[in-house]
Amino acid sequence: RSMLAAALEKFGVTEINPEGEAFNPEYHQAMTMQEADGLDSNTVVSVIQRGYLLNDRLVRPALVIVAK
Repeated sequence: RSMLAAALEKFGVTEINPEGEAFNPEYHQAMTMQEADGLDSNTVVSVIQRGYLLNDRLVRPALVIVAK
């Protein structure tokens, strides 16, 4: 864990890295959908850009690729 991440956490900033989780439109922005063997539909295949929360409020959504 980097010093920057530790400093941000100290002030209430939390990183959103939802790879492998179910797609949640409140915290994730789907950039595209792709076929993914072994994953359920609407599961995050990969994260293009991580998102951030500040004191549990969305600052920037995670940009993700979602399984079809």
